[in-house]
Amino acid sequence: MWCPNVPYCASNLSSYLIFAADPACPVNVCRTACSLLLSLALCMVWSGPAVASSNVPLHHWSYDAIERLIALGVIDKALVGAKPFARMQAAQYVARAIERIRADEVELDGREAIAEPLLERLLAEFRPELIRLGTIRARPDDKTGSLRFGARVTSEVDASSIGGGQTIRFRENRGGEYSVNGVQNQTDVRAWAELNEWAAVMVQPKFISNRHLLGLGATNNSDNFYMREFSLKLSYANIALEAGRGTQWWGPGYHGSLLLTDHAFPMDMIKLGTERPFQLPGFLSGLGDWKVNAFLAQLERNRDFSRARVFGLRISYLPTPWLEFGLTRLTQFGGRGRDQSFPETIVDTYIHPANQGSGKDVNEQGMADFRLRLPSVPYLIPFPAGLQLYGEIGTEDKWSQLPIPSRAAFLGGIYIPQVFQGDTMDLRIEYADTDYGRRRHPELGGVWYNNGTYTSGMRYRGGPLGHHMGTDGIDLFVRSTRYVTDTLQLGANFNIQERERGRPVHEKKREAAVDLTWWYSKDVQVMGGYTFQRLTNPGQVSAITPFAETFAAGVTAQNHLFWTSLAVQF
Repeated sequence: MWCPNVPYCASNLSSYLIFAADPACPVNVCRTACSLLLSLALCMVWSGPAVASSNVPLHHWSYDAIERLIALGVIDKALVGAKPFARMQAAQYVARAIERIRADEVELDGREAIAEPLLERLLAEFRPELIRLGTIRARPDDKTGSLRFGARVTSEVDASSIGGGQTIRFRENRGGEYSVNGVQNQTDVRAWAELNEWAAVMVQPKFISNRHLLGLGATNNSDNFYMREFSLKLSYANIALEAGRGTQWWGPGYHGSLLLTDHAFPMDMIKLGTERPFQLPGFLSGLGDWKVNAFLAQLERNRDFSRARVFGLRISYLPTPWLEFGLTRLTQFGGRGRDQSFPETIVDTYIHPANQGSGKDVNEQGMADFRLRLPSVPYLIPFPAGLQLYGEIGTEDKWSQLPIPSRAAFLGGIYIPQVFQGDTMDLRIEYADTDYGRRRHPELGGVWYNNGTYTSGMRYRGGPLGHHMGTDGIDLFVRSTRYVTDTLQLGANFNIQERERGRPVHEKKREAAVDLTWWYSKDVQVMGGYTFQRLTNPGQVSAITPFAETFAAGVTAQNHLFWTSLAVQF
């Protein structure tokens, strides 16, 4: 059995949190607010020294690797519902896997072909952090000073053929980037630096040739060079304060998530939260691990209420190694001519139902989610490593209607990390539905990501903050990957999607894609792929103040995309 000959030194994490689950109750809301503040304060006191580290960018290969090791049972304690991870957080998950393997707590029988190359690659990626944790020993050539820095350069070439005019959703979960006819190059440099244990800075400038970027509402759609992301993070104990521009992904969804993804352009925001999972103090530590994340973002100028704001709060809970829960709430408020007060508006909104009073009208979304790992059971779950179930249920503005709110949306998925014994193939099936409320109550059509007061909706520069399919949509996504060799991965996916199903004419999409990833070395990654897309009645965003979209009735468009990418890390 593979076993790295390295010691493990676990971090001592402890903290305190009390959460009242009913947002409609004033007493519970007050208790929740006080408990959250108390929790953060106690985290600062009890969680040990600061361990600041930069964030791992969304869609980095390490996220899939860590999730697969969780599903395989190699990593048994991980809160992965809020992304991005700090590099140190990801390294702690890798360290946990090493600890369990060295202690013979996990049997890799039949799973070595998957687990070993993933762990080796993760060990190389997070080597500086694993040295800081004491998991591996530093070599003479390792840089272990108080100032640490690195960079990742990614250059992608796209060759697109788009039929039926420009379709705004050809590229999904790309931070507001869309394809155009012809060839374009995208090159970005993500550079980061860390000072001692308390500060981290990151910048990610980007160049795009022949671009169609940002969607509607961009301040300047002709600039080919711009600052895509940047941030300054300060850490004290287990509290991280971060300011800058970036993207987040909240929820277990893979192809999309109901409330928060990186489909829209990165937002300018301030984030506050726990850097690492923590436990309650004393005998309450047996209740499991917790994580708290919050942010305040400012939206664009060119919308119904200029520079409106979005506040988000997420609480993640891991009661057992095989089950994770999450609660998320987004509140859109403020903007020119409206009440901009913070946090008074948020506290008032949490106490009283949404949309009660002209000056205090807000746009709200809430979500509860879970991730459940089930072991292999003969004749019932016939997969060697079992499977993982995950789901999200969300609601728009209405909170008190049980058992299912009238404005509900759903996302559910199944992930099989190993389909066949001794093989490296996995399989994921995911279904999302923002059309449930309309089918149940036709008078509520066009609710998700839309709002009567904030007519530009829960969007940024024309793109939904949550699932890319938008309002009144359904989405079925299937993906499978297989390691041809330890360093060569082949992937394929299929997607069926319908959007704006409540309208007489709506868009229908059929999409198939293949991709190839080759790790030339630990610092060089080569990728490529092809996507075919067939659209019936293709849609095009025509306005965002208020938001409007038109559909080309009777038109069938076929889109083709060839792409190749080279990533080099220093």
